[in-house]
Amino acid sequence: MRLIQKVMLLLLCLAMTISLSCQTVLAEKQLDIKGEIVVWYAGASESRVELYQWAKEKIEAEYPGTTVTLEVIPMAELASRQMTACQSNMGPDVMSQPIAATNGFMKLGLLEPVNELMQRLDRNLLEEFNPDFFELMREGDTLYGVPQSRTALALVYNKAMFEEAGLTEPPKNWNEVQEYAKQLTKKDNEGNTVVYGLGLPGTSGSHIWYRIIPEIWGAGGDICNSEMTQATLDSEATKKALEYYKSFYENGTAPRSMVENDQTATSQMFASGAVAMTIENVTWIRNNVVRENLFDVGVALYPGMNGTNVAGLGGWNACIPSSAKNKEGAAVFIDLITSKEGMEQQLLMPALTEVLEAGDWTDDFYGPYSKMLAEYSRDFPAFENAAAAQTVIMNMVQSILTDSADISSAIASANVEIQELLDQQNVE
Repeated sequence: MRLIQKVMLLLLCLAMTISLSCQTVLAEKQLDIKGEIVVWYAGASESRVELYQWAKEKIEAEYPGTTVTLEVIPMAELASRQMTACQSNMGPDVMSQPIAATNGFMKLGLLEPVNELMQRLDRNLLEEFNPDFFELMREGDTLYGVPQSRTALALVYNKAMFEEAGLTEPPKNWNEVQEYAKQLTKKDNEGNTVVYGLGLPGTSGSHIWYRIIPEIWGAGGDICNSEMTQATLDSEATKKALEYYKSFYENGTAPRSMVENDQTATSQMFASGAVAMTIENVTWIRNNVVRENLFDVGVALYPGMNGTNVAGLGGWNACIPSSAKNKEGAAVFIDLITSKEGMEQQLLMPALTEVLEAGDWTDDFYGPYSKMLAEYSRDFPAFENAAAAQTVIMNMVQSILTDSADISSAIASANVEIQELLDQQNVE
């Protein structure tokens, strides 16, 4: 009898130990969600507005007494306002940032590590996302943000115009793009061009940056070395890329308004049938062409000098400022908008691997774009003053389009300016 009592006592103690251990684990995972969660984001995307509103309503319903304040900031002001607020310890709890901005915030110590917070919400970020997406927002194993969306450009084209020109497949390299552009350019009986073969932007720093830097990469060059200490723009590769870019303007297969057109204007020309091909984010094409049933659109891998180009990654990260007052609430908000349910609601390309590998993202329209994102994309160099670097590149391109400088002089001048930016950000 005493033996049975001892065994029962031991089992009871073991059960209590296991119970206490489980409670400890749960307590460690639980986050203290209360008070106000302030979120700053650019409301340029309708789906992002809807997604953030959904997350707000879900959190406020699940955590009574908690309020989520959504503050929409104009895109043009977003990075500067976030930087000013964070440097003065007045930042929000959640910041939605273009991926080019996050690295600079991280290097200045303005972001909160997210590893532990997300682990307490049962998230394993490096398994859920392509690890390359964290390249510019990690220091060793420490992560400073969560990918929300990723974009990479692809070639889009008017299928009916291709068929009329007898073109059965998209171009695969520079030579083919140039030849296709000539075949697709059409004039009326009076000699006026009514359809241009290819549309490219001639203004807007970011729009040119996303289209000329990949051409430089494809020709074997880069804007700077991997350590970001030496400008390498002054190269034969840059010269070839600029000659290629300018060739469409010179031979009349790109609009004469190219110098004044940013990519938005160029894409609108594509939507109106005035341009047969362009390099674009397919989300814009879907929203403004496909959904309006204007015409059938083809999507293809981004043609480079000798094959598929490597496109520069764009997109958005969700980050927590180190000065945030409600970091645990911020983690719950980020968990929602970067979850499978959240990713499926946004119109931009989701960053979560599970979503990218399913449904519409693998069809004929999104498939090539997803392939670009997964296999043919890389991060742009992490300039702390990305806007200034983009302006340098835009000025270089504009000077050769307008013949205000020859190609060699334009490149040499831009190289000096890029070096100055590198020297500034490398000052100890």
